[in-house]
Amino acid sequence: MKSRYNHILIAIILLSLVCGLWLVYNRYKVEARNDTVEMVMDYQILKRIADWEGLSERSVLNQFKDAGITTLAVYDTTLERLDKDGSIVAIPGKDLLRNSKDSTSGGVFKQLAQRGELKYDAVYIAEGDSKTVFSELLTDLRLRYGFNRVSIVGNNPVILEVKGDPRELTLVDYEHKTPLMQAPLGLSSKEMRNVRNAGFNVVVRPQNYLPVSRQAIDNIFARIAASGAKVTAYLPSGMDVVGYPDNEYYMSRLLHDYDIRVGLIEHVTQLQFAKFNGLSDLLEESNYDAVRVYTIDQMENGKITMPEGMRRWSVSDEERNIRMNYIRPFLKPQGAQDILQLNLDYVRGITASVQKAGFKIGTATVLQQTGPTTSTNSFAGPYFPPKLAVGILAFGIFAALAVYLSLLVKISLRQQLWLTAIGGLAALVTIYMSRGLLTRQALAFIAAVVFPALSMSVILDVGDRFREKTGSLAALAFNTTWQLALAVLISLAGATFIASVLGDNRFFLEADIYRGVKLTFILPPLLAALLFIRRYDMFGTADGQPLGLAAQLKRLCQIKLSVAHLLILAVLGIVAIIFVGRSGHSAGVPVPALEIKMRVLLEHLMYARPREKEFLVGHPAFYLAALALYQKWPRIWQLLLVMAATIGQGSLVQTFCHMRTPVLMSYVRALDGYVLGAVIGIIVLVVVALLLPYVRKWQRSLVADE
Repeated sequence: MKSRYNHILIAIILLSLVCGLWLVYNRYKVEARNDTVEMVMDYQILKRIADWEGLSERSVLNQFKDAGITTLAVYDTTLERLDKDGSIVAIPGKDLLRNSKDSTSGGVFKQLAQRGELKYDAVYIAEGDSKTVFSELLTDLRLRYGFNRVSIVGNNPVILEVKGDPRELTLVDYEHKTPLMQAPLGLSSKEMRNVRNAGFNVVVRPQNYLPVSRQAIDNIFARIAASGAKVTAYLPSGMDVVGYPDNEYYMSRLLHDYDIRVGLIEHVTQLQFAKFNGLSDLLEESNYDAVRVYTIDQMENGKITMPEGMRRWSVSDEERNIRMNYIRPFLKPQGAQDILQLNLDYVRGITASVQKAGFKIGTATVLQQTGPTTSTNSFAGPYFPPKLAVGILAFGIFAALAVYLSLLVKISLRQQLWLTAIGGLAALVTIYMSRGLLTRQALAFIAAVVFPALSMSVILDVGDRFREKTGSLAALAFNTTWQLALAVLISLAGATFIASVLGDNRFFLEADIYRGVKLTFILPPLLAALLFIRRYDMFGTADGQPLGLAAQLKRLCQIKLSVAHLLILAVLGIVAIIFVGRSGHSAGVPVPALEIKMRVLLEHLMYARPREKEFLVGHPAFYLAALALYQKWPRIWQLLLVMAATIGQGSLVQTFCHMRTPVLMSYVRALDGYVLGAVIGIIVLVVVALLLPYVRKWQRSLVADE
């Protein structure tokens, strides 16, 4: 029998697939080397816990270090904080004028008060027990506020007057400029030195200077150098990255010189990362030397229990290439445990689960080239696939598109080859001439929607050949199981194209993401439906041969709808809304509690939890579609079941559009989905096949009664 497929195009697809598998292997090596997770908590919060428990700072820090914490985050200091720990004396002028706090100042401001030189809208600062702290403070105040607002108004001790808002906020206010007492004043070398002496690394979280200058940025790194601390990462704080709007390049050079990574805090929707002005530019200027960071949002952290929080960390590390766990402690007792013991158990549990998942605990590794580094720091450079290899993939993807179109409409062999050649060459040229981001996105989109539809076309071919040989329910189940495996393999070919064409540091870090997630769910069933309508007679023509595609679509549009039809369409519409609404990360369709419990169970039982659209919808529908075709159900039911079966294939391919997920896990997820879906599908097939005779008997009785 003459094949319906162009053998030249099939050969092009297979050759391109070999190239894609090679790129996937390279990507796997990049991801496999990224195997160390860094455990981070805030230094100031641990100090606060020590105060609450009446323990020394060092003893509490040692306990958290033993529990698994490797790194402490240090924020900018403030006048309020420095005053509380005795490093300086800082009092708003309004309080001094009211004599409400002068007694606590040791009388250092009395002379100013006697001379009548105190101002209401100012803060007064006296040197405390550390000349280094005071020197850093003076430098930072002048960088942030200028010499006109910062004046030396007293000696022995030195007293500063800083003009500005003297309020002390009790609640965080992100809508207005922060008052002087709580405004950021740069990293404290003393705090970083304390962290270093306690045996931890440091993550720095300084806020941007307004206005920013290279001198201000130099000041940050001068304090890092003075502290002697090992700083592993910079995580933005506030609204901007340090250096925004026009000094991101300078900031990136200093980060490189100090071998400090950029930390990308995953957004609460788990899509891309928390937005800070200038972060994308800083990431690009840093050559994608960055680490993905997971933290539980502060508001959510206050609502969940410790066991709920604990299960999230290792899953995030495994499934989303998170390599820095930024742990927020619980600040209220739970389960009859005090705060210290509760959080120590929490950290120990997270550490154990991360290690059980196969990760090492230490300084976070990053996604980078697998070759040896030649730079002055430990970053070997970002991983990007060779442009020629991506061009080869383009020819394979356009060949698949040509194959699909040839099944739908009459296209000559020459036209198919021209489409493949022109599409592949155009993609290759744009990739070489520029970054080629839009081209690569388009290639991934074509692969994501075409290959699931092609998988169903091949299965229909196979099914037509084997249908006459299927004489029993067991034989039907066996044939359908290996046919589903074949469909999965074809869809995995498309997934391999996606995993390789988008496989680079930008997509790993989600600086760029795959576009068209919703369409990737919607189009494959529609494309498969067009092939089905083109292939089979939907309206029972006299000769049994299907009308042309256009004629059948026209007939479908002319069908008169009854109330029953409208009810069925309404149900299908609701299903579609849920189906599309559950895709991506911005959906408003909630996840039922029962489903969450099922997900947790599957996470424990399987290496990679399969997707519900595969093992609960698509793969069982595949078995029912085979039964419908074998038993010659009405064409409309066959069509709907084929479309439902394509949902599983589309979901499988769409899994690979999440570049943050290690590619090996995506392949295993597809295999797990196939196995679980096959088991459920066989059960559904048997149940439906056994019930059908009774349903038909009941239908006949209704007709007889009429």
